[in-house]
Amino acid sequence: MKPLLRTPSFTPNDLTVFCNTDAAWRSDLMAAGMGWIITDRYGHEISRDTASQLNVTSACMAEALAIREALIHASTQHITHICLRTDSQVLARAISKRRRPTELYGILSDIDSLTSSPSSPFLECNVVFTPRSRNGPADLLSKSCLANFIMGLRP
Repeated sequence: MKPLLRTPSFTPNDLTVFCNTDAAWRSDLMAAGMGWIITDRYGHEISRDTASQLNVTSACMAEALAIREALIHASTQHITHICLRTDSQVLARAISKRRRPTELYGILSDIDSLTSSPSSPFLECNVVFTPRSRNGPADLLSKSCLANFIMGLRP
């Protein structure tokens, strides 16, 4: 199994890209909008994308789904060194310490497989907490995605 560096403080190398993720969740509809933005070490945008999903039972689950989708997207971009930034301290801690709360067990198992299985496209993956104030663009992207998704659900 490939080693996986998951520390709150690390030194990025020339290959490291950064991926800010966020999710917006509507409890009444059990719907989530997810967004992520991938940048190089200088802050220049490489790519961005969104996804939406129904039957999401919590805000934390929505955040975990956003990370999983961002990793899948990054793998299609041939990224090998990634630092995921999330504004969910609970989730960053759960991923870093490989703790899997019952509600998130499947999603966190998927994330673990994407980042540390022998067939993983990632040579290095860090998951760090970023304050909400520094995650604004990903937050706006996820909220916009959710709003558009909800509009599409209405007859």
